[in-house]
Amino acid sequence: MPSMYTSPFSMSPLLPRQGTPQMEALSEKASALIYSSYQQHCPQGIAEILREALRPMNSYYTNKIEGQHTTPLLIAQAMSKDFSAKPDEAQKQRAALACMQAEVWAEGTIGSPGILPAGGLYFGSEFICSLHHAMYQHLSMEDRMAHGVHQDGSAWDEEVVPGQLRKHDVQVGLHIPPSKDYLPAFMDEFHNGYRFELRGERAVIAILAAHHRLAWIHPFGDGNGRTIRLHTHSGLHALGLTKGIWSPMRGLARSHARYNEVLARADLPREGDQDGRGNLSEKHFIQFIDFMLDTCLDQVSFMNQMLEMTGFEERLHKMLMAESVSPETPNLLKLNSLLPLKYLLHAGQMPKQDFKAMLGGDSDRTQSRVIKDLTTLGILKSESLHAPYKLAFPIKLFRYLFPGLWVEAESGQ
Repeated sequence: MPSMYTSPFSMSPLLPRQGTPQMEALSEKASALIYSSYQQHCPQGIAEILREALRPMNSYYTNKIEGQHTTPLLIAQAMSKDFSAKPDEAQKQRAALACMQAEVWAEGTIGSPGILPAGGLYFGSEFICSLHHAMYQHLSMEDRMAHGVHQDGSAWDEEVVPGQLRKHDVQVGLHIPPSKDYLPAFMDEFHNGYRFELRGERAVIAILAAHHRLAWIHPFGDGNGRTIRLHTHSGLHALGLTKGIWSPMRGLARSHARYNEVLARADLPREGDQDGRGNLSEKHFIQFIDFMLDTCLDQVSFMNQMLEMTGFEERLHKMLMAESVSPETPNLLKLNSLLPLKYLLHAGQMPKQDFKAMLGGDSDRTQSRVIKDLTTLGILKSESLHAPYKLAFPIKLFRYLFPGLWVEAESGQ
């Protein structure tokens, strides 16, 4: 293996130069992303439910990029603590749950105040290592084993300690990340290079630029890609852009080949005097950031279509009609079940007696049957005997309510 990087200058530039036409174009796209995200409207009854419903999808896609994904059905089963008897599948199920739990921790820790934390905490080694820890702490020692090859060609196996920087020098494809002994210096330079980019277009560009540079450093023995994508996700969340209803993970998985291509090209050295002033190519770095901006804009646009209320209510009605022919839920349309469900879209919750009243009809028995079928279907839930009713969006209903959002879940596998 060729010699490792030892000087933090090797990963320069950390940001494209200001004042160039290319940087101005990136700023315009970042501004468009901020504007379109802030204009995005999600009814009160959907927002929190959708945030939780999309976590398994985000987990599925970030693991798919790594080639370590299981099926949406097996993720749903794992969420109910039903694990496959096949060791490989069960391991993937546990990895899926770990990514979901880490996302909850990351969003809760960094919040969504519309600005990145003061002092550059978001770009600091401590927070990045904490993201890795939040994911890997949920995995067994067996699930945390990593494998690689030393410079002399001999193999190594090592337990990946949650939140700990790697203890081996590695090669990732054609890229040779910094030597393990110099990782703290590279992480310090990474922090110093981005720490003042806290709000607005510059923060958005810094978050996306940092995605590549953190991948270039490759700080951990395993889980780098998933940790880096979670870092990007949590940064956009902190700026108040995602609101829990979109994530770049879906877009990156859907453009997996292009994602890998622009990541790899941004590793290239500077190509002549017109290609910036750092060690790495500014031209390819800008192309990577531009790709990331396009990916985010595409996800915002897609979710805007999904959340258009007239269309959503029509899909809700079609779902009830389609599932009313099932022997498990034959009573869905015996009363006006659509009306209270539409109310819940906007109100978020409703006392049980009010829900029954809105169903109509004069038979308590029929009302109870309709409610039983709605809960069997999974669209309606209550946390206790006296708790109000709320909506739920289980994975199996995505094909009706959010067609095209999670294509792999629509087959029911």
